[in-house]
Amino acid sequence: MDDPLPVTDAPPEAPPPPAMSFPARLLNVFAIPGEVFVGVKASRSCIANWLVPALLSTTVAVLTAIVVVSQPAVQQQMRELTERQAKMLADQVKAGKVKQEEADRVLAVTRAITAPASLKALFSLAAGVAGCVRVFWWGFVLWVLGRMFLKIRVAYPKALEVAGLGLMISVLGGVVTLLLMVNLPKLFATTNLALAVSDFDPSRKSLLLLGAANVFSFWLIGVLSAGLAKLAGVPFLRAAWFVFAYWLIQESLFGLMGGALGQFAR
Repeated sequence: MDDPLPVTDAPPEAPPPPAMSFPARLLNVFAIPGEVFVGVKASRSCIANWLVPALLSTTVAVLTAIVVVSQPAVQQQMRELTERQAKMLADQVKAGKVKQEEADRVLAVTRAITAPASLKALFSLAAGVAGCVRVFWWGFVLWVLGRMFLKIRVAYPKALEVAGLGLMISVLGGVVTLLLMVNLPKLFATTNLALAVSDFDPSRKSLLLLGAANVFSFWLIGVLSAGLAKLAGVPFLRAAWFVFAYWLIQESLFGLMGGALGQFAR
């Protein structure tokens, strides 16, 4: 009778990879976002994952708004807008529709709002709020896409962390755009195809797609798709389909709104 084979101990399991530090997450999201988001999903919630990108996004947005308002083309457009309103009010005063005191008061308010210092403050406030809200909005979008379309219960705090880290791509894009606007004599010196158009006019609907074709936007969509795929445990292409579809709808709406505002400004 053969002797029983000796029982050998099972090989010890390999230790889990060390947790990625926060500075490493901020940098690696540009090169290996998949690994970053795997660590985010497996680790405890970290407020810094969305708070720091939100602060950086707000800072870049405020600086960009200040540079935009400082452009001579924008200031000239505000002066023309004030002159048109002054002419319209003068015509209404002559027709007896508006009293001179009321016209003077409205014109004074308009000139106060369109003054360079006021425009910088208003644009900076609006851009700062938008830069901060964007992080929470994209976290909400990923959460909705995961629950409604991928049918996976994605926790909003985790979706917010993924959105925050992913939006580091937009922070880099904002810095590049800011440098282009400072160094190139063009109002729309951005990282999209509008840079190739010498007389880009946002009110021309035929050029709206050029403004949306931004290198960093496509990069952001890819990174956020990777984050949603890791959170939901689905293939990348499946998540990317829904993220890209949402982004396309969003940019179409923004483009139509921009065209309408451009026509109104005329």
